[in-house]
Amino acid sequence: MKVLKFGGSSLSTPATIRGVGRILRDERRRGPVIAVVSAFQGVTNQLLECARLAERADPAYLDVYEQIARRHRSAVSHLIGPRHGRVRAQVDVLLTELQSTLQGIHLLRHCPLRALDMTASFGERLSALIVSAYLSRAWSALSPQLSALCVDARDCVVTDDQFTRANVLFRQTNRRTRALLGRLARGKGRVLPVVTGFIGATEDGQTTTIGRNGSDYSAAIIGAAVGASAIEIWTDVDGVLSADPKIVRAAFVLPEMTYEEAMELSYFGAKVLHSATIAPAVAKRIPILIKNTFNPDAPGTLISRKAKDDGRLAKGITAVADLSLLTVRGPGMVGVPGVAERVFRTLAARRVSVVLISQASSEHTICLGVQSADAERAVDAIAREFQLEFHERLMQVDVKGDQAILAVVGEGMKGRPGVAGKVFDALGRQQINISAIAQGASERNISCVIDAAEQGRALNAIHERFFEARKKLALAVIGVGNVGGAVLRQLHQQRSYLLSKGFDVTVVGLARSRRFVIDRDGIDLAHWKETLDAAEHRMDAATFAKRIAELDLTNAALVDCTVGPTIVDAYPAFIDANLHIVTPNKWANALPWRRYSALMAELDRRKRHFLFEANVGAGLPVVSTLRDLIASGDEIVRIEGILSGTLSYLFNTFDGSSPFSALVREAHRMAFTEPDPREDLSGQDVARKLLILARQIGLQMDLDEVRVDSLVPRALAGGTFTPKFFGAYQRADADIAARVRRAAARGAVLRYVGTLENGKARAGLKEFPRTHPVASAKGSDNLIAFTTKRYARTPLVVQGPGAGADVTAMGVFSDILKLLNYLPR
Repeated sequence: MKVLKFGGSSLSTPATIRGVGRILRDERRRGPVIAVVSAFQGVTNQLLECARLAERADPAYLDVYEQIARRHRSAVSHLIGPRHGRVRAQVDVLLTELQSTLQGIHLLRHCPLRALDMTASFGERLSALIVSAYLSRAWSALSPQLSALCVDARDCVVTDDQFTRANVLFRQTNRRTRALLGRLARGKGRVLPVVTGFIGATEDGQTTTIGRNGSDYSAAIIGAAVGASAIEIWTDVDGVLSADPKIVRAAFVLPEMTYEEAMELSYFGAKVLHSATIAPAVAKRIPILIKNTFNPDAPGTLISRKAKDDGRLAKGITAVADLSLLTVRGPGMVGVPGVAERVFRTLAARRVSVVLISQASSEHTICLGVQSADAERAVDAIAREFQLEFHERLMQVDVKGDQAILAVVGEGMKGRPGVAGKVFDALGRQQINISAIAQGASERNISCVIDAAEQGRALNAIHERFFEARKKLALAVIGVGNVGGAVLRQLHQQRSYLLSKGFDVTVVGLARSRRFVIDRDGIDLAHWKETLDAAEHRMDAATFAKRIAELDLTNAALVDCTVGPTIVDAYPAFIDANLHIVTPNKWANALPWRRYSALMAELDRRKRHFLFEANVGAGLPVVSTLRDLIASGDEIVRIEGILSGTLSYLFNTFDGSSPFSALVREAHRMAFTEPDPREDLSGQDVARKLLILARQIGLQMDLDEVRVDSLVPRALAGGTFTPKFFGAYQRADADIAARVRRAAARGAVLRYVGTLENGKARAGLKEFPRTHPVASAKGSDNLIAFTTKRYARTPLVVQGPGAGADVTAMGVFSDILKLLNYLPR
């Protein structure tokens, strides 16, 4: 025999009730079945609202009553059809009884708990009546012997008189249930009992309710009483999920779990079951199957005494919010027996439920997690119990509100070292502070208290560490010009490759100078231009950072493909939003020392990565090579080379056959220069790169300490760049042509190089013999020579294209790959 329980969502409309009918028909053909039903979705809340309105003498209770009446009469019409007279009459009898109950409350201006239970009972009573009538009618054409019968649980579920949360008297309940339902379900007439959930009655017949989630409890009570082979809970999800899917989008259905795992998860907030409701089934070791009414073919989740080992450490992650953490502390507790007993006894006397307990071995503190609504009452109770100690300042209570308990549950955690470390490392990497920790000796539950505001990010971080095979990284890209566009193109082209390597990289935010767009599910990079063109949000870096922070992403990075200080000035906001930073923008690394060191300190404090390979050499491994040399213990003696792809292209190409200014114009057209080519020609771009390298080897240097030979006449150095610059720049043509000729006459070439040696940096034009490695550079090549203690006679040379959108984007892409490898699996 099976017991099938259907919740309110399964009975929300006539269409869903027909779906329930098909499920019950198929199950009844396979064997005896008992159905337990809740009220129609939302009706219990409406009934309680009616009672409260009537108690306040608010005539609006009649309006709510009429809504309830219309809904149930409409259901009869849709489900039973034209010949619904008898069922309609039965429904009207119940509705009249409900109206009389409400009128009594209205007249007395008082609604005792007994009357509240009576009012609430009509939801299930109406539901069971209509569902059973529909089943009998629908099945009559299929099999005359198959029928359904409405059973009022008040005839078999016996409780005490604790109205609204009555306790079941199991001895009497089991006897009555077996006598009534066992006979009906197994009878030759093939009658399917449809039992009202949620309600019962005292021994003298007073109506009671057994608490919210009571229909699940009713199913467990009935299943245990009749010795059911299984209890099925039919709801609106495919089973018990690894986490709340509204918070953790990667949550998945667990095929199996043990009773203990289910009760731990439900106690700490999992919504499918309530731990107390399944206790009768657990006691009789009856398997419980969670199924989806709207997807009946889904296998669901089987909860039983022993589940198959799927190799996972944890089964689920859940959280309870709206808590307060009370810390009872003081020297008056140390070495004094009975303090904890007094605390818990006084809280129990004030009906305060303690959700979590943590005590320091020093005996100096006891931490208690309680519902926020109980916090004030709990503090008052403790203060009264320990009034003498409080008066002598030997004890006190600290209250920390807006807390949440996070619980990681799983039988696989038992005896496995490192599980707690995995939990706390995941939270630590997200900069989530833990206020209290608790773990039972069973080792199947690790619980910790965190700020409620961090709950979403915490759940996602731990879920990723325990359950998800791929590393996830969400990117917020600012700047979609030449380099930014190339980065997006490469991300789109390499999507399949990244997935094959276990990396799930999505762009969740995209911005340019005037507007931005955010999509938590990821922006389609095949159509990013159209998406950004249609965006309505005006671009503001601080607002963009705030909106990204609101997504509660566990692993996210800002990809700053802009030029200049505007976005760099907002880096603190992005770091505060928990984003790593990947950028080809050199401005952050060239900030004045005080601002630079403060930014680096903040990145270190928040444990955020700052990756900038493309700052020097575009896609060349210049920064990483320098870092590897230092990390391996080598000592940098000298760094020299061509650090500007733009200036490399200009002086590798310029032969005097056409004016230098015309070559500059052509380089700008091909995007070989910065948007303002004066950044390159002035030597400031080389100076920043030298400064970046200097700071990497530990020098405390500022940009004004780099000696720079500018190729821009002073008269053209100021103001906003316009295309007119190229015409005005012709005045520099003769001087540059003359310098190139003089070098050629000496068998040398002219190259613009940067040099870092003996703690000093210089950028300028320099002659090199044609046999020198620097003279061999071609096109827009960068060439950087590292002279070190190990590479003393022959420098270590890094050479390759140092300008262009694609190679710069490759440098950015390589940093994204590095970041993925830094992230924990």
